[in-house]
Amino acid sequence: MNRLRFFRLLAAPCLLLIMSFFPAARPVTVYLIGDSTMANKQVSAYPEAGWGMPFAWFFDKTVKVDNRAMNGRSTRTFIEEGRWQSVADSLREGDYVLIQFGHNDEVKTKKSYIDEAGFQKNLVRFIEETRAKSANPVLITPVARRNFDAGGKIQETHAVY
Repeated sequence: MNRLRFFRLLAAPCLLLIMSFFPAARPVTVYLIGDSTMANKQVSAYPEAGWGMPFAWFFDKTVKVDNRAMNGRSTRTFIEEGRWQSVADSLREGDYVLIQFGHNDEVKTKKSYIDEAGFQKNLVRFIEETRAKSANPVLITPVARRNFDAGGKIQETHAVY
């Protein structure tokens, strides 16, 4: 009986020590960066919703969705406000960054406007800095605006953005 008791007392700490060398798998994080078409909304804004709000529902516990998209942001303002740096600092190998901008970048009358060259430069920055962390950038074209012709066909509104 004493031997069995001794074995149990010794086995438990040894098992814990061995298990500490095999950490639980970290979930992959999918970061969403973009504008209002992707962003989380307050309940008071219902029925307005960004497509990023239900995105996490399509994954199990092996994937964590971190929606950093914000209303009114362009690539320029996302960077200037430090929002991109926060994402870049959090990136780990195997993570994903879904990038969707354009709505606020292209409107010359908005304070968030950036010209085409600046828009492209910022997208390249997101891609390069994501890849530098061995993470995966994914570019997503902007959601079409609600502009239709007389026949009800959607009109292209984003051009190069």
